[in-house]
Amino acid sequence: MFIKNYKNILLPILIISANTVFAQKDSLNENKNPVKAVFFYRYLSLRDAAFKFVYNITKSSKDTFNSSINKKGYTLVFNDDFDSLDHKKWRIGQAWGEYIPGFQHQYFAKNAVQTSNGYLYLNTINESKQFKILDSMVTMPYGVGLINSDMSFMQKYGYFEIRSKNPSGPATWPAFWLTGAHRWPPEIDIFEMYGGKTGKGVHRQTYTVHWGRGGTKSRGYLTKHLNLPHNTDTAFHVYACDWSAKRIKFYTDGKLIRSQRVGKKLRQWLNDEMVVVINNGLEPKYLKNLPADFKSNSFVVDWVRVYKKNSSNK
Repeated sequence: MFIKNYKNILLPILIISANTVFAQKDSLNENKNPVKAVFFYRYLSLRDAAFKFVYNITKSSKDTFNSSINKKGYTLVFNDDFDSLDHKKWRIGQAWGEYIPGFQHQYFAKNAVQTSNGYLYLNTINESKQFKILDSMVTMPYGVGLINSDMSFMQKYGYFEIRSKNPSGPATWPAFWLTGAHRWPPEIDIFEMYGGKTGKGVHRQTYTVHWGRGGTKSRGYLTKHLNLPHNTDTAFHVYACDWSAKRIKFYTDGKLIRSQRVGKKLRQWLNDEMVVVINNGLEPKYLKNLPADFKSNSFVVDWVRVYKKNSSNK
């Protein structure tokens, strides 16, 4: 029996051992990652054994998750439950234009942003629009929903949190991120989810910190990925970032998933006020994988909250 099941027992042990080594190495570098093993959660089930070990983010991570509006040591300074769209809080699209230069497959559409029954819907719609770029007219086939807080709110450091449900299907690209109020970078992507070729990638959380000046040797970014053990497009989950002068901590469903030290290189860029951005989108290289009858999809947001750390807890 033991010989028959040795793979089921040894593989998880090897994975756990490897992650212990990686965690120790990260600790020496002051980049502690307490849940690296979650990348391998599918393999940590000890089948046919007297016990079962499954390393998950939380016990409730497969269910709809919520969190309290009250946080010990923090003061709520900005929030929206999206009973309606508050145009004094949010700009639809970006101040610098209706589309991202170089991304000619989508534009920011006002009619792709809606609220209903206490939820914000940031849609992707199959509705083309023409733009004049240099001396040519360019047709962009898809409109996407994006809102940002640049007209009303910006903050340096704090706890930034969202409760949301991702769109389904291939090519999807929802995101919740912070960007410099006065320059770019800095940027902290609390999450980007890429549906990819099949749509399954939307359950893989990508979180990134950007720094440096574009086109120079100072430009850089740190990206990490986390395969989530729940369906992010069928239930609501909570994603957060605690940004301070010394560390950036990322949370999913209340569980710490990454703690990134802010060293000298990062500190000179992560020293600005940032604004909140929430958007839907499409990844251009997978547009061919969209269904022939694609009309729209929705990135649904229940609420967004921003907190400032109390002075006595800094």
